Amino acid sequence: MVLAELDWREVLYIRATCKSLCSASRSRYVWRTQYQRLSDGYDTPLNTKDNMATCAELERDTLHWARVQRNWVSKSKRPTRRLACKSSAVQLHLLQGGRWLLANGRDPCLDVYDLNLMDSQPCVLIRPPDKRGGRVTQYAIDERYTLPNIEVSIALVRQHAYERPGRLSIWKITNTDSDTLVARRVTSFNTYTTQLCFAMDLRGDYFARCVPLLSGGRTWYIDVYNWRSSCSLIHRKTTIILNERVDTVRILPGHRILGLGEEDVRIYAIDASDFPPVPGKHPISAGPPAMPLHTLALPGLKPHIHSPLHYDRMGNAHLYLLSAEAVVKFMVPYEDRPPMAVNYMPYTWDDAIFCVLGLHHAFVQTYGNSPKRTAISFARDHGEHCLKTWEAPTARDYGFLLLDDYSGRIIEQTEDNVFLIDYPLT
Repeated sequence: MVLAELDWREVLYIRATCKSLCSASRSRYVWRTQYQRLSDGYDTPLNTKDNMATCAELERDTLHWARVQRNWVSKSKRPTRRLACKSSAVQLHLLQGGRWLLANGRDPCLDVYDLNLMDSQPCVLIRPPDKRGGRVTQYAIDERYTLPNIEVSIALVRQHAYERPGRLSIWKITNTDSDTLVARRVTSFNTYTTQLCFAMDLRGDYFARCVPLLSGGRTWYIDVYNWRSSCSLIHRKTTIILNERVDTVRILPGHRILGLGEEDVRIYAIDASDFPPVPGKHPISAGPPAMPLHTLALPGLKPHIHSPLHYDRMGNAHLYLLSAEAVVKFMVPYEDRPPMAVNYMPYTWDDAIFCVLGLHHAFVQTYGNSPKRTAISFARDHGEHCLKTWEAPTARDYGFLLLDDYSGRIIEQTEDNVFLIDYPLT
């Protein structure tokens, strides 16, 4: 159809001005083509639409992404910044869509904030059955792209700061018809750890976390749990002993673990047949260090700064990393082949920068003598038109960043406050 070859703006103009072509402008083929063209403009494509996607859904998402893209790189548009809530949470997570913010500020509960409200107040989403106080909670998220619906699995680890036994619980979070979030516990069991852990991941039936074997020691290990086969007193897990520290772990398809260190990236194998039952208070058994399947040197890698994982149709995993000299596009083949890394965009890192990477955008805050903010769009034809920089206020409010690609919203966490940096969809 001729309309499919036009720009989406022209399609909307024809709908408004030509009555005879109004029906054709609502064709599923037209808007599927428009969505695919917009997706092809990004270095990492947008989520694939299957044959069940309706014309209304395709048109809605096409127009949404077009507005986000236009606002993100437009030189004349700057985002607004406002106080979203007051929170000193240890960990924050912005769910897909940019509306719901998870926070573990009121220990030991998990709170949720509705960022669509101007003065969002915390609501308890998950309250543990054990009422003991003084607990430290960490969590990992496994999100499925189901917008506008929410379908999230979350692993919560609860333990006292000086107690080795802890409790791992798996929950499923969904949204309701009344426009709120609810959480349902799937399973929970006791587990053993040597220290508190913040490097963890949840994907499918597996939960992984990396902690030091002994306090102050050089030996680290990754515990991988098959939580679906675990129960209250006995859980199933396998342990990977490391001879080098990793700061971030990600579970990959094909029973593999991705570990990010400060100088390299390593991939380890998970023996899917070796998940023995383990009592909840059973200590870690030290063994010989595991040899990684693959190692790729990336000097100056910032292991805590990375995008979410994207899986293409072949099952290959893609993500963006930040090294000392560039934003790096990293790819792990689905088959057991070595990973590959290419410098996507040169960028010099220093200690005066806060950065967050998404699959389609990045946001950088630079402080010092001339503080500034930079918005970056990850387009295939990356160039100056994909960068927007503007002066920023004083640096005292700068802090940890979160980014939601779909909404273009950015969360900035300082010591006691959470700010929302938002691009209005106009």
